[in-house]
Parts: sequence; C-alpha cells; structure tokens
Amino acid sequence: MSDKRKVTGKRKAPILLTSLLISFIFPAAQSNEDISHNIWQDARYNQQHNQQKNEASLIISNTISTKSGHSSIIIHGQKFKVENNIKDIGQVLYLAINYRQWQDVRRFLIAYQKLPAHDPLLIDFARGGLAHFEGNLALAASYYQKILRQKPNLTRIKLELARTYFEDHKNRESGQLFEEVSKQHQLPIMVLKNTDSYLKAITRRNGWHSAFSLGYTYDDNINMSPNQKSVCLLSKEGKCVIERKSPKPIKDWGITYNAILSRHYPLIGHHGIFGRSLIYGENYRHYHNENKNTFLLVGGYNYKSRTHDFTFSPLFEYQQRAGNTEYHAIGAKMEWQWFIAHKTTLNIEIGHKKLSYQPRFRKKDGEYSSSYFNLSHALSEKLVLFGGGGWIYQNNQQPAARYQQWKVNVGIAGQLYSHINGSLFFTLKKAYSPFLGARRKDNEQIYTASIEFPTTKILGMTPSLIFRHRHNRSNVNWLYSYDKNEIQIQLEKYF
Repeated sequence: MSDKRKVTGKRKAPILLTSLLISFIFPAAQSNEDISHNIWQDARYNQQHNQQKNEASLIISNTISTKSGHSSIIIHGQKFKVENNIKDIGQVLYLAINYRQWQDVRRFLIAYQKLPAHDPLLIDFARGGLAHFEGNLALAASYYQKILRQKPNLTRIKLELARTYFEDHKNRESGQLFEEVSKQHQLPIMVLKNTDSYLKAITRRNGWHSAFSLGYTYDDNINMSPNQKSVCLLSKEGKCVIERKSPKPIKDWGITYNAILSRHYPLIGHHGIFGRSLIYGENYRHYHNENKNTFLLVGGYNYKSRTHDFTFSPLFEYQQRAGNTEYHAIGAKMEWQWFIAHKTTLNIEIGHKKLSYQPRFRKKDGEYSSSYFNLSHALSEKLVLFGGGGWIYQNNQQPAARYQQWKVNVGIAGQLYSHINGSLFFTLKKAYSPFLGARRKDNEQIYTASIEFPTTKILGMTPSLIFRHRHNRSNVNWLYSYDKNEIQIQLEKYF
C-alpha cells in the first residue's frame, strides 16, 4: 500500500514511506511458515490414521486355539477346574497366555512360581506377555530374547518377539524374524497368512508415502487492503496536496495445490533416516502479483518407537512469487511427536532458517526462527479436540523488518453425520514489530470451518469445502487492519 500524492505546480511534498515497503515482509513470511506447518500436520495425521486402519485390516489375530478341558479359568462362560500341581497349573497358565486373559495370567503365575519344579521358560513367557499387555515393549522383548537364547528354535516365541518389534516400530528386526518364520512351510496356513500380513504392513511402513491436494478458491481481499476512506494529510489554500488513500480490495478466483512425498528408512532398532518434500502454491486468474509457489525439502535422522517419533534434519526452501524467484532459505528443523496415551498426542516443532532474497530485495535478508506445539485428544472414535500455540521471530538488519509473533489455536473435528466429517478451528495471533519509531502491534483472529465427504470420490479424490475468515486489527490501523474471506473447494488423496 502506498500514498497517492497530488502535487500542485512544480513543488513535490516528500514523505518518507520507504520503511512501509520493507515492512510488507511482515505478513508474507509468517503466512508461508503457517501454511507449510499446517499442510504437514494435516498430512501426517491422515497418513497415521490410514496406516492404523490398513494395519488393523492386514494383521490377523495370532491367538492360538487350544482345548479348554485342562483349565480352571472361565472361557466363553464355561468354568474349568484345575488341581494344585505343576502339570495342571502350568497348563492353565499357558492357556491363559494364549487367550490373553491377563488377570488370570497374573494369578496363576504367582502360584506357578511357588512350585519347586516350575519351568523358567514358561515364567519368562508369561512375564513377556504381561509386559506387552502393560505397554512395556522393551521389557517384553527382553523376556522373549532370553527364551530364544536358550531355545532358539521356538517358533511361537519368534512370532511374539517379531510382533513386539513391529508394535515398537523396530521394522528391520521385525521383518527379519517374520521372514525367517515364513520359510517354515510346515507351519499351519493361518500362521503363515498372519506372518505374510505383517510383512506386507512392514513393506508399507518402509515405502513411499504421498499426498496431493487441488483446490479452487475465491478470496475477497487478496491484497489485505484496509479498504478505508481517503484522508487528506496536507492541504494548501483549500486544496489537498497529499492524500492518503488505500487501494481497493482485490477479489479473484484461483487454483491452490499442495503435494507431499515422504519416506522413512529403518537402520537399526528405533533409529533410521527420513526424507520429505513439500510443494504448494496459489495462483490467481487475474491478480498475478500474489501468485506464489513454494518448495520445501527436509531429510535427516529419525527415531521412531510406539510412543515417540523424533526427527532432526537440515532444510532447504525455495519460493517463487509472480513468476520470479523471491528467495531461498537453508536451515534446520526438529520435530517431536509423543503419543502420551492411547487418545492423546503432543506435537512439537522447532525450526531456524536463513533467508536470502534476490539482489534487488537484499534488504529483506534475515534469519527466521519458529516453534509450534499442538495437543490433540480423542474424546471418542468420532470426535477429536485440538489445541496449541506457536512463536515466530524474524531478525533483520532493518529494524522495520523485524517482528515476533505469538499465536494460540483451538479446534474440534469429527463426524457430523454418516459419511460427512467436519472441523472448526480458531486461531488468535499477536504480532509486534518496530515501526516508525514506535511498535507496530497486530491482533489477528482466524476462523476456519471445513466439511469433508470421505466416502464420495471425484476422480478418485476426496472432496471438501473450506471457509476461512481473517480479522486483523493493528495500531497502524490505516495500513494494516483488514478483513478477508476465503472459500475453497478442495480435492485430496493420500497414497
């Protein structure tokens, strides 16, 4: 935005507004960071959801059927009696393990350990199953490993250990054990099918994952205009010499897109490497000055277990604006996902990068730091709550181009009706920047509502409708306060 000057005669009225031009990078860079962060968060959530669904359908229960005539536990409503001797208690303990009746396993394990002729391997087998049930996969694996050191050919223990590795995301070790078991052709068909299901799931985990989204959008204020009336700043002899006039809001339709390609490759245990690329952009039919295309590439170290997913990597970013290169950036990023409980997940992301603009925009060069945290909790299978916050800081040699921003967000997502999902998010941002000897302060509210139709397919893609309203108020009201609305029809697919 700039002032429209009316000059009488040969006299020019100078006003220093160059710092206003520099400060335009204030909203631009922060919106880019939010976009890439939100795209990746949405993609990761959907990929994990799809992975859980696929693995649940692939993996067959490996409960072993046994005759129940030697047990004193209740199975399918029938009670079986057991004598107080090593044979009967050992049999009922093994039966309880097979049927995964862990309360009975605890009870009979105590009694079995007191008998002088007990089998240490059966005790370790029971302890391993209990540890697995309680979520202590490392302890469960240690018991199974102990058994295999003494009896390396016990197929049942190999299967339990392989399954434990699988659940703890030790994909390489799990795959090796399942491959070994699958070569034993004398095993029952059900066991071989189950083994093959795990191997397929491991192959999917270690393979390429991608997501693609294409949308048609309408924006009623692309240039974020305050849309205020003209104000005369200086008049002479009853005539306005200098007039401050904000541009009219620019309205236009356009195309938005994003695509993600990622892969995790296990090395040993929980340790591995990963790579991820993201490209996204928006291109308007008539207002090409705001056409932007951004490419982001990260890759590095990955630690992954059942409860933790940690990555640390260098990053490269490239942005094109209005058909020309705007900047490139190099930096580093750390991400940590913690599955606190079955229904609760915490995500933390910290990044730092150095922005290098084209020669004519060198004054925009600077360093950019960001941090985000998000907490999600599933109230039920059909309803999830989200909440979190973030902090952004951009440093620059030009004081007017420095800023920092805080934000908080809350949201809810779930199934509205059969075959219709919906979500509602609210974000509050507070941004501060040195400006004209004072401090520019912005308060922005963002409301986002979306409706998705997961069972409806258009060209094999899932359609959704998104509405977003942005309400920004600034102490530099005439230049930075604005309202804008966006409506987007989107198609997306996860591979």
